[in-house]
Amino acid sequence: MKTVLVYLAGGMKSGWQDKVMAALEDLRVEGVVTFFDPRTNPKEPEKYRPMDKESWENADIVFGYAESSNPALFAMCIELTGGYYNKARTIFVDDLKPENLETSEKIEEEKKRKRYLSFIETVSHKKATSLPEGISILKDEIGETIIRKSYSP
Repeated sequence: MKTVLVYLAGGMKSGWQDKVMAALEDLRVEGVVTFFDPRTNPKEPEKYRPMDKESWENADIVFGYAESSNPALFAMCIELTGGYYNKARTIFVDDLKPENLETSEKIEEEKKRKRYLSFIETVSHKKATSLPEGISILKDEIGETIIRKSYSP
């Protein structure tokens, strides 16, 4: 059986990656899925990561999670787009909570966020509005990827 590589793209402060990996721990133990978690790359912890053999360049699935602690979404745009154009299936979870828009600074941040979100949606095969929904979609996508891989040389 060929292993499915899932790249976890998104904010690095809330620990959402741990929830995704825990929900799919049985598949990891069986050797069905491998996760690439950019938090474990010590080279540039807060900047866009360089390519390596387990990046979105080689991922079967890129799972992007947008959270309020990651309002810029620039790196996620790159990661999801890179995965999409390298034939990975892409899943986007939009779990952003609207900010209080009382200041002009917050209004500008929200405009930028919406621009990135509209771009991300064009390179996403599937979209969810919560992490549990995204995990459910990811499980289905892993199953479909296993089937596709079993029929490819």
